[in-house]
Amino acid sequence: MAIRPYPGDVIAFVTWVANIFFLGMTLFALVDAVRRPTAAFPAVERQSKTAWLIFLAIAAGVIFVFGAVHFLGIVGVIVAMFYLVDVRPKVREITGSR
Repeated sequence: MAIRPYPGDVIAFVTWVANIFFLGMTLFALVDAVRRPTAAFPAVERQSKTAWLIFLAIAAGVIFVFGAVHFLGIVGVIVAMFYLVDVRPKVREITGSR
C-alpha cells in the first residue's frame, strides 16, 4: 500500500474548497441579478440585466466545469466579484432594497 504525499492532499483540499466557495459566490451573484428589477441596471450606467445574467451564468458554468483555479475560472471569479463589489451596491441603492 503506497502512502500518498501529505502536501498533495492539502493542495487538493484547498483547491476543492476554493472551487466550492467561488462557485457559491458566483451562483449568489447570479440569483441576486435575477431578483433585481430590469430598469435598475441601465439607471446605474452598467450593462443591461440580460447581459449580466449571461455573464454570470457563463461564469458559473466555467467555474463548475474547469474550476476556479483554471484561467477561465479566474475570469469567471473576476466577473462575479465585479458584479458583487461594483454593480450590486449601486443597483441596491437605486432600488432601496436589501
